[in-house]
Amino acid sequence: MDYYKYISSLPSDRLNIFLSTLSVTNRTPEYYVNWEKVNRETKKFEIELNTLNYLIGKKNIYNVALELFEKQPELLKAIPSLIACRDKVIDVLSLDETDNMSFYQLDFKNIDTHYIKGYIDFIERSGLLNFLQNEANRSLVDYVYGVETGLDSNGRKNRSGTTMEGILERNVSKVCKAYGLSYKAQATASFIKNTWNIDVPVDKSQRRFDVAVYSEEKHKVWLIETNYYGGGGSKLKAVAGEFTELSQFVVTSEDNVEFVWVTDGIGWKTAHLPLAEAFGHIVNVFNLEMLKNGFLFNLLK
Repeated sequence: MDYYKYISSLPSDRLNIFLSTLSVTNRTPEYYVNWEKVNRETKKFEIELNTLNYLIGKKNIYNVALELFEKQPELLKAIPSLIACRDKVIDVLSLDETDNMSFYQLDFKNIDTHYIKGYIDFIERSGLLNFLQNEANRSLVDYVYGVETGLDSNGRKNRSGTTMEGILERNVSKVCKAYGLSYKAQATASFIKNTWNIDVPVDKSQRRFDVAVYSEEKHKVWLIETNYYGGGGSKLKAVAGEFTELSQFVVTSEDNVEFVWVTDGIGWKTAHLPLAEAFGHIVNVFNLEMLKNGFLFNLLK
C-alpha cells in the first residue's frame, strides 16, 4: 500500500481503499479481562467476604444472618459485590401480592443500623440467602472474583478505544524518535499554545486530542484522533460528522495545523454515506493496516 498514491487519490477512491483494508478486530489478549481491576475490587471486601463464609450451608439462614449482621453491620457493605451490583445505594421496587408498587432505598455504604431487618429482607428476596444456604460450597472471595470478572466485561467497550489510543501512541512515539519530533497524548489547546506557541481553535473548551505531534523545524502541529467500531449503529454517523466538523474547525488556525483521523473496524461498512462525506473533507483518514504500512512515517516526515 503506497501512502503517496493513497493521499493523492480522489476521496471516493481513498474511501474504497480504506473500506477494503479494515481490520476484523483490535482486541488484544489484554482486552478481555482487566485482572488488576478485578483483583482490586475483590480485595476491597476480602475480610468481610471471609467472615460471610460463616453463612454457607447454614440452616435457618435468615435468623442466622440477621444475628450476624446485627452484631457486625459493616459486613453488609460486601453485599452489592455478591449480587453483581456496582451501586452502593440501591433503589428498589417492591410489589405486594396484589401488585401494589412501593419504592425504598438501601444504603450499603453508610449502613442504617436501625434497619438491619430491611437489609436482610432484601438479601432474602434477591435469592442470595438461598444461594448461600443451598448452592455455595466454597470461598465467597473466589465467588466474587468470578462476579467481578463478569462485571468487568462491561468495560470492554472503553478498552477498545483505549487499545486504539495505545496503538496510536506507540506508532507516534517511533516516528517522533526517528524524526526528532515532540508529542503529547491527551493534549489540550492550552497545552499546545503554552508549550509550542501554536493556536488551535477548538469546538469544545475541554477538548483533548488523543495525540498532538509538533515539529519545531516546521513549527507545525498534527492533531490526531482515534477510535474503533466493530459494530454498526447510529453513533457512527454522529462520529463521522463530529470529526468532519472538527477537522474544518482546527485548520482555520493562522498557524500550521493539520488534522489526522485514525479509525478502524468493520462497523464502518454500515456507515458508507457519512464516512464518504468525511473523506470529502479529511485527507488524512487512516486505518490500522495503513499504520502498519508506515503512513505516519510518511505524513510526519
